[in-house]
Amino acid sequence: STQSTWGVSVGEGARAFAQHKMASADELKDQGNKAFAAGKFKEAVDLFTEAISLDSGNHVLFSNRSAAYASLKSYPAALTDAEKCVSIKPEWAKGYSRLGAALHGMNKMREARDAYEKGLALEPENKALKDGLESVKSKVEDGVNSMASIFAAPDAIEKLMKDKSTAAYMADPSFVAKINAIRANPGAVQGLMSDQRILQAMLVLMGMGAKVMTPDQFNAKDFNVEEDEEEMEADRPTAAAAAAAAPKPEAAKAEPAKAAEPEPEPMETDDGRPKISKEAKAKAAAEKEAGTAAYKKREFDDALKHYTAAVELDPTDMVFHLNISAVYYELKEFDKCIDVAVQAAQLGQDNQASFETIAKAYARASKAALAKDDLEDSLKHIKKALTNHRLAEYVATERALEKEIAERKRKAYLDPEQAVVHKNKGNDLFKAGDFPAALAEYTEALKRNPDDAKVYGNRAACYIKLAAFPLAIQDCETAIKLEPGFIKAYIRKGNGLVGMKKFSEAQSAFNRALEIDANNSEAHEGLAKCRDMMYKDMSTDERREAAMKDPEVQQILSDPVMNTILQQMTQDPKAARDHLKNPEIMRKLQKLINAGIVSTGSA
Repeated sequence: STQSTWGVSVGEGARAFAQHKMASADELKDQGNKAFAAGKFKEAVDLFTEAISLDSGNHVLFSNRSAAYASLKSYPAALTDAEKCVSIKPEWAKGYSRLGAALHGMNKMREARDAYEKGLALEPENKALKDGLESVKSKVEDGVNSMASIFAAPDAIEKLMKDKSTAAYMADPSFVAKINAIRANPGAVQGLMSDQRILQAMLVLMGMGAKVMTPDQFNAKDFNVEEDEEEMEADRPTAAAAAAAAPKPEAAKAEPAKAAEPEPEPMETDDGRPKISKEAKAKAAAEKEAGTAAYKKREFDDALKHYTAAVELDPTDMVFHLNISAVYYELKEFDKCIDVAVQAAQLGQDNQASFETIAKAYARASKAALAKDDLEDSLKHIKKALTNHRLAEYVATERALEKEIAERKRKAYLDPEQAVVHKNKGNDLFKAGDFPAALAEYTEALKRNPDDAKVYGNRAACYIKLAAFPLAIQDCETAIKLEPGFIKAYIRKGNGLVGMKKFSEAQSAFNRALEIDANNSEAHEGLAKCRDMMYKDMSTDERREAAMKDPEVQQILSDPVMNTILQQMTQDPKAARDHLKNPEIMRKLQKLINAGIVSTGSA
């Protein structure tokens, strides 16, 4: 390579840089994608791993490696990469698809469902997320419903009363309440499985009662029942009384009944719910259709009249009440809409309506509360909707409400005058060396006035004293956005980066400060400190090798203009002097000198 009094090793630097670029992260990613497409998943993992070593902040690389691990059925590794992908870029919907797939592979269906729903909240029409959600949701629901459905059978209470292994439990009101809770909401069985009596009841209802333990084999005190069998028998409720406590299923028949004469309509069943004749149901359905026709024509008074008639004919169908709430919503009678929607949901729970329909009623109440600008009430109802059916739309509504509530609370808390009071307290505490207390005061000042760049700068200084460098840098960047000419923010950012040993980035921050004030002593001291620490105890070759990994050095060596200047400087000392008058060229040249790529001695 050509050298002069400047000793510029242009040829060596260029060759080193070319070799470094040969295996860039993007090239490795492309190779990994090709290996994946060819079904060479292990090779793909290795290539993506190498790419990550060069670019550890690239969320796509972690996403791709997660997919490769999943194809190898290494689901824990796939999960780790998916979580990393989401942490780097939480707004990227595809990351949640990877997360859901990994959790699905580990048979964590509920967590997988939650992951897919988070992704759909960001990108509602994403087919991969939709398909994934449908797959895991069916498995979750099947698992719950298949277990819980046996409790809803019409003769479930009678079976539990008659079977020797569960009869004693039916004397305990708390146990009967648990059975009724499962009958009312099959999903409740998941939270009650820790009670061994529930497990035994399940086996009895599955026809396996003779194979399980009898009550006297358990510690009776654990279940709040009497140990004496005669006392349990005396306290035992009748089959009719137990059935009456059940909120949902049809009453059990104690014995085969003879043919009965037609009974008046509607009549009450043993469990207290009205039994509606087919004729009444048909008339109610007709009234509903008439109401819907009127609703579509926006003839709301007529719609309300027909829906009310439907309720009188069949008071057990929550849909009629739900339609009435829709009419009240259109009439902007939001309080009535909420009341009727909540009544509809409660009616649905009492009459075994689908969870989706019950959720819809609570969502209607939430929508009406939002129309009133009652965000807290709206959030309360949407949460109830989600306990019945985790629809992506409901999840998105919940998050939006929580965000808006938090934002309103934040705005209500704003007070610039109080902000100054807390800022001054923070300054006094900082001077006294009480950095944690100063930090608390600065934080309170920012809650009162989040647009004060100086307070962000002061809090950054606290963070640096407490060695919380990433938080210091974050505050400095916020201060710079608020006040681009705030020189102390650049200096403190540089100091934070030095603390993290990110010397190249620190130099950039100090240089930016010098662009604002070329004579700033703190910035000059920061640059000198960077140079000393950056290449301390390194040989020239080690400095050059370390520098080749520096993105700024790479950019300088890739710049055709800078390469031309370097060539001119090796051949023409006068040209070198002229170029050094340019501050930017001088800065770049100093960077190469510090890196050991350019030397200032004679060859």
